[in-house]
Amino acid sequence: MPASTIFYGEFEMVVRPETNKFGAWVASVSLKNSTGKVVDIRPMTVQPEWLTEEEAIRDAVEWGRRFIDREFETPQPHSWVSARARAEDWFRDAEEKSHGPDISS
Repeated sequence: MPASTIFYGEFEMVVRPETNKFGAWVASVSLKNSTGKVVDIRPMTVQPEWLTEEEAIRDAVEWGRRFIDREFETPQPHSWVSARARAEDWFRDAEEKSHGPDISS
């Protein structure tokens, strides 16, 4: 699968999704700073497995952002409250798309 490059602050994340021996999607992440030095490679020993390539990429990007924020104290660009609200909306919409709308009487 092709690698995706995402920029977060002064860092470049390269995400490489692939399927494991069980057919689940996982993604490796490498982080580089503005000088091109590799900062970290996500450990492959314990990580979630995903049903789709998109989920694996999203998880890898979120992990990379959390790592950068934690290790380099990057200020958060938004409120965690609003981020959680957006996540709840996204999950609800995803559930409705996969199962149809919830019809209550």
